[in-house]
Amino acid sequence: MKESPQDVVTAPYGTWSSPLGAAEVAAGAAPIFDAAFRGDEIFYSTKIPAEKARTGLVRTSLSRPGEREQVIPTGFNIRSAVHEYGGASWALDQNSEVIYFVNAADQRVWQIIPGRAPHALTPDTSGRIRYGDLHMSPWGLLCVREDCRSTRRERAIVLLTKHGTTNVLSTHSHFMAWPRLSPDGSTLAFIGWEHPNMPWDGTTLWLVDVRTPATPAVGVLSGDGVERPRRSDPGLPSPTDPGISLLQPEFTSDSSLHVISDHHGHWSLYGLDIDPVTARPLVTDDRQAPAPEKIGFDRLRPVIDTGEEIGGALWQLGTRWHLNDGEEVWAHSQAATASLVRRRLSPSDTTWETIDTTGETFGTIELLDLGRTHLLLTAKSTRRPGVLYAVDRVTGLFTEIASERLDTHQGYYSRPQVGELGGVPVVIHPPHNPRFAAPVDELPPFVVSIHGGPTGQATPEMTARTSFFTSQGIGVLEVNYGGSTGFGRAWRDRLRGGWGVVDVEDTVAAVNVNGLIAAELADPNRIAISGASSGGWTVLSALASTNVFACGTSYFGVTDLMRFVVDTHDFESHYIDGLVGPWPAAQDEYITRSPIRRTSDIKVPVAVMQGDRDPIVPPSQAQEFVDTLELAGVEYIYRLYKGESHGFVRAETIIDSLESEFGFYVDVFGIPRAHQHG
Repeated sequence: MKESPQDVVTAPYGTWSSPLGAAEVAAGAAPIFDAAFRGDEIFYSTKIPAEKARTGLVRTSLSRPGEREQVIPTGFNIRSAVHEYGGASWALDQNSEVIYFVNAADQRVWQIIPGRAPHALTPDTSGRIRYGDLHMSPWGLLCVREDCRSTRRERAIVLLTKHGTTNVLSTHSHFMAWPRLSPDGSTLAFIGWEHPNMPWDGTTLWLVDVRTPATPAVGVLSGDGVERPRRSDPGLPSPTDPGISLLQPEFTSDSSLHVISDHHGHWSLYGLDIDPVTARPLVTDDRQAPAPEKIGFDRLRPVIDTGEEIGGALWQLGTRWHLNDGEEVWAHSQAATASLVRRRLSPSDTTWETIDTTGETFGTIELLDLGRTHLLLTAKSTRRPGVLYAVDRVTGLFTEIASERLDTHQGYYSRPQVGELGGVPVVIHPPHNPRFAAPVDELPPFVVSIHGGPTGQATPEMTARTSFFTSQGIGVLEVNYGGSTGFGRAWRDRLRGGWGVVDVEDTVAAVNVNGLIAAELADPNRIAISGASSGGWTVLSALASTNVFACGTSYFGVTDLMRFVVDTHDFESHYIDGLVGPWPAAQDEYITRSPIRRTSDIKVPVAVMQGDRDPIVPPSQAQEFVDTLELAGVEYIYRLYKGESHGFVRAETIIDSLESEFGFYVDVFGIPRAHQHG
């Protein structure tokens, strides 16, 4: 039956025709990672799908955003590999035309003037010395440097001059982020942390005097606590927290700064006054330096506290949740949805306001830069996929600079709804296609989507990937299980020691008891579960311990905890200490919870998607897992993609994995493949 555009065809769920095919999903994606002003000019980095998804740099302007120019020539790909996840891989010199960037292939810092050929600033080490978290200062380029030439990674905050000279400013911590110099250049501030903590567990604010080569630490605000037993009641304050997470220090003057802290149960923005340089003795020998001042949390004064989260999980360096220029501060506040807030920096005015001129519900906001008249941010909403906006600092009006997607099928995108099922925050994407309706007596099949991290967060956004399923008649349920960010420290800490248990229980509660099935929103016999990375772990754990799901798909998911702690990279090498327990004390839990040890308990089909160059969950984990599925007689499909890492970027990979996953559900759910709906 051929329908005209105005006709609505009644057809079974899963058989609906949609223009949002896998090729359109892959070809249309051009995520924007960062952006910055230089005068009227705007620079932003984005993936170029037609060039093997390399990350390039686009130059446009506030007055003529439609005119765009690629700055980085073909053959260069902007990406840092510090902590493997990178971040803040380029920076602008505001006093010249020079742009600094990290090239993915060699991890060197390069500099370029638009229209000219780039040249390297740092030596060639075949990628064994990496740079990330680039931040331009009047004295040079601040970076986090990671030395991978030995088995133990060595990191330092360094200052690179325009001539390539390297000055080491600090080695005070094993992990480092957000290097910032005070306006007078005397004080370095940064966030550091040590194993076994992750940056959302416990971190330390370091203040270092950089006037001499001795660079002594002069102040420490420490939230990097010692691992303690898991709290018995996550709803109540308790001394059992692993520490306090401090994030993103930014100077407001020579002797004051802003910093994020969650010591009151959620990330909020605070001010801190420090000793000015004139009050410090000049130390030329670090051995003679006095012990750094231990700063108490009672010294922090509230700047903005919305009752929600101003902060998040630091997976990528350089992430910002607040921007200031000494006159006002802008912040990104996150709960189930996101909002933009502003406060004038006046002692007589301590109030803040929400900026909302679009009428849209934002799922996420990423603050990028603060200019003289506008700020730059990316936002995703229930109405639109990701957009780079310039926001007028006076009127609050949003001006679109660039969109992350170029397709014209907005009417086929999902219609996300924020809610709660079984006591768990969720985002529901019912099947949606303007040309189709299902028979009145049919309940839709659903895919339960498990975010990664596990500190990620599902937010109400129109995404092409989700809409690929919903526009063909398969609903998607995203679950913010315990461990998710955006809901405060107590909710995040629910997962401590309980990974593979709490996340599964919350997911089942959202689906089963008082959840999706009880609300008669889904066909109980046609519910799949899908997730990537740590989400893949939850998928496989759920399949091995429950009978709720008809099948499951794991994208580069953790399968063997004992192998993971041996094979994975430095940044996450002790992550399992907090999620399950420290090795070897928790050895029994490592064994009994690992899905690779539980394949005989899996009774439904499994799909496994894996990249062969994944440094975080190596392909050996996936191969050994499917081998054990074979031995256990479990039905499965396995796709190993050449050249892919932890997160697929190549168009051909995205197309094949999406089509394979959808076809997998069609077969398991018994959806007829042969249909003619135009």
